Amino acid sequence: MPIAARQNPIMGLFGPFRSDALGLYDRLHREHGDIVQGRFLNAPVVFVFKPEFVKHILQDNARNYVKSQFTMNIIRYFSQENVFTSDGDFWLRQRRLMQPMFHKQRISGFGNIITRAAQAMLRDWDAKPGAPLQIDKEMSRLTLRVVGQALFSEDLLGDARALGQAFDDGDHYLAYRMRNISPPEWAPTRWNRIARQARDVAVNKVDAMIAARKRDGHKDDLLSMLLEARDDDGASMSDIQVRREAQTMIAAGHETTSSALTWTFYLLSQHSHVERALHDELTRVLGGRTATMEDMPNLVYTRQVLDEAMRLYPPVWATGRDAIDDDNINGYIVKRGSGINIPIWSIHRSPQYWTDPLTFKPERFAPDNAAALTKGAYLPFGAGPRQCIGSLFALTEAVLILATVAQRHSLRLKPGHPVEPDPVLTLNAKFGMPMTLHAR
Repeated sequence: MPIAARQNPIMGLFGPFRSDALGLYDRLHREHGDIVQGRFLNAPVVFVFKPEFVKHILQDNARNYVKSQFTMNIIRYFSQENVFTSDGDFWLRQRRLMQPMFHKQRISGFGNIITRAAQAMLRDWDAKPGAPLQIDKEMSRLTLRVVGQALFSEDLLGDARALGQAFDDGDHYLAYRMRNISPPEWAPTRWNRIARQARDVAVNKVDAMIAARKRDGHKDDLLSMLLEARDDDGASMSDIQVRREAQTMIAAGHETTSSALTWTFYLLSQHSHVERALHDELTRVLGGRTATMEDMPNLVYTRQVLDEAMRLYPPVWATGRDAIDDDNINGYIVKRGSGINIPIWSIHRSPQYWTDPLTFKPERFAPDNAAALTKGAYLPFGAGPRQCIGSLFALTEAVLILATVAQRHSLRLKPGHPVEPDPVLTLNAKFGMPMTLHAR
């Protein structure tokens, strides 16, 4: 396979990855094609851009590829072994225990929770007219509240400041560890101190929720399901394992949706014709009333706007695997132990797979255009057996929040504000996203 040029003899590609991971991905794809070999320090890494090859890794031969242990070991500092960080039999057991909570029938009951939370946010906005809003922070608080109420029957808004800061600090700690040659976790450094504090805030909150649930009894939500779940042998999860899974669901369940909505509102603020088409659909379908789950099939363009926003700014901008054994991918030999980096950002923006790839065109996801899309080139939730367990919940939440907000307001970016994606654990806005409200 092609070997990446311009590698540092000692650091390999670690330097450019640390300073500009998204730019590195685009350069490698542009200069070397579908699959590229490189190094991060002394660790071999293979960058895979072709959807057909990605499918082989994530789906067809998924048994040969485990989650990137470098990344998972960093994440385990916060939540140890869970459905996200594990592989093999333990992962399969946890996935099977948790999957029923995310079935379509259960998610259909979350619609009112989502729209009520969004309407409460709008009332807060109405109370401070003209004030600039940090939309990335607003979306983070909103999605944290939705996840708390829908999955844990707990209004986390009172804890949003502490929890939100804890997850944000954890995000940046993970990015720091992935981008730097850093001291071990026990070393008394500033970053390690921040990480310990963030972990303790999340652990203490979830432990308190578990204790309260065991005291107060069953509720129809994920937390009770985790506490009451039994595998085929009748074994249940320990309280510690329930906490690990709950932490993961809170973090993943609000950060990705928050990122998707932040970039969606940014793109709408820059493309008035798309915003007009969105408003037209909301007027036609809703006529001023609150969106419900029954409206979801008719909010076709609303969903297309979100799909296209996640194409241009995928919340999960890359995913990684490690090869267990040697593999042959269309003649390219991947050696055992190689790290696999799948740059979702670059695949989503590649002119090989998308017409006019840098243009915001929601209509490319219209049902009539589905046949023209390159199969496997759209990966906002991954693919294969490890595809995001909460993808349907996230999409439902995002569509209903977008419909609720856009029916009332247009959002405009603060003039002159720099906008730059920041690939942390999810794709953040590096300088925030200050916006002002404009009534429709």
